[in-house]
Amino acid sequence: MDDWGIDGEGYIAAIRAGAIDPFGRTADELQAELDAHDEEWAERLIAMTPAELDAVVEGRMEVPQLPRPAESEPMRRLRLEEQFAGRVKALEAQRARLEAEEREMLAARLDRVRADGGEVSTGLREAASILAVELRQSDRGIEQRMSAAWTIVHELPLAHAAHKAGRISGGHLRVIEQETRAVRVDDGVDQEQAARVEAELVAIAEDTSPSRLRSRAKLVVNRVLTAPLQQRHDDAREQREVHLVDASNGMVFLGGYFPALPGTAAFNRLTDAARRKPKDDPRTFDQFRADAFLELLLSGVSPEDLHEVSAITATVTVTVPATELLGDPDDPDVPQLRFPALLDGRILVDSATIRSLAAETVTWERLFLHPVTGMPVTVDTYTPNRAQRRALRARDGHCRWPGCSNPVHRADLDHTQDWAKGGTTTIGNLAHLCRRHHVMKHSTRWTVRQLPGGVLEWTSPLGRIIRDEPEPQGPVFVERDPIWGLPVTAATGPPGDPPPF
Repeated sequence: MDDWGIDGEGYIAAIRAGAIDPFGRTADELQAELDAHDEEWAERLIAMTPAELDAVVEGRMEVPQLPRPAESEPMRRLRLEEQFAGRVKALEAQRARLEAEEREMLAARLDRVRADGGEVSTGLREAASILAVELRQSDRGIEQRMSAAWTIVHELPLAHAAHKAGRISGGHLRVIEQETRAVRVDDGVDQEQAARVEAELVAIAEDTSPSRLRSRAKLVVNRVLTAPLQQRHDDAREQREVHLVDASNGMVFLGGYFPALPGTAAFNRLTDAARRKPKDDPRTFDQFRADAFLELLLSGVSPEDLHEVSAITATVTVTVPATELLGDPDDPDVPQLRFPALLDGRILVDSATIRSLAAETVTWERLFLHPVTGMPVTVDTYTPNRAQRRALRARDGHCRWPGCSNPVHRADLDHTQDWAKGGTTTIGNLAHLCRRHHVMKHSTRWTVRQLPGGVLEWTSPLGRIIRDEPEPQGPVFVERDPIWGLPVTAATGPPGDPPPF
């Protein structure tokens, strides 16, 4: 440290006070390094001759280094690895401190909401929506982060302090928060017992990985819970569910929360089916198990010859250009559309899957799309009839609150200008809002007006204006500049400017 012109004792004092060394060294490690440096300096002075000492005093030479063996390649790699690990460790500590400071700010904001009086849930949603717009994130996600931050800061202070000091990672903190939920809601566990559980889990977290912490935490937590395991299982069983998540590329994640016994049995049945697959079947073990999963759900059996989507008889909404259904997918002269179809207005689906569905579809409902903008042609009637609802579902695709992606089938068809205040039931005054944001529109200081083309202009309580434009639900054809090949609406500079790639 002295070689860098830094006061070693002052630097170590700063580390002890909470500063973070760029290479992740602790104060004790730095003190040992400083002591070793002082010892080496003394050895260098002792090894000098009187003439060399005079030359150093007069400034004619520097204190010579002690003879040491040259650094070998393995030693060099080890030194670089230590520097790498130390630097990453320091970044992790800095990240933990920043996350902890943010957590304290979010918790303090929720404290202010509680102190303001009134409906806490409404105030929390408004506060979350303001921050979500600034961060370009989901207000529901920000609300969850604020609630989680408040819980950790106020109910798990030891874990919060350990994370802020960099002694445990964010993964450890999440495990502690999740595994102690049962303790915090158990009325039979007093605060002293809960504090002991938290302290024990923090001590374990400082010496092990999050996965091992989770397994050990179950034993620690179970010791203090007053409700028997069977009762806790019965309560948890009431929360069982199935969920679907878009995974892009025409794929989805289908998962669920089930009781352990039947859930494990179902998984084992899929595994057994995959183990019995014919040797000449080209599918991998995981592919066969996934196909067996769908076949069991769709037809109730697990045959050797799976038929993928042939058993589907559900009602789905697909937006697809008619040219994609009529074209020959194997014809090299037929241009392939980059946007073949949308399932439920949000999941991209490949052409082959859509054709297989179309081959077995008895009834088709037409919805014409504007050839330039890709927007559906609206139907102007006094009340929201079937044609209007169909057009609006195709136009919106999801909740129109800024940043929300809830699909339209889980949203309300809301009058942008309230019906009670003279708003009309027309395409230009209707938009989909999920129930959460429908309530927020009426109960908070957010305002909205609808512009031509289905554009919603939202104004946040801070006065920030956010425009939410409907996404095209089909292929868009535009006129292109003959020189650069860009849409004529794009900003193109003079001929001498480089193209804006």
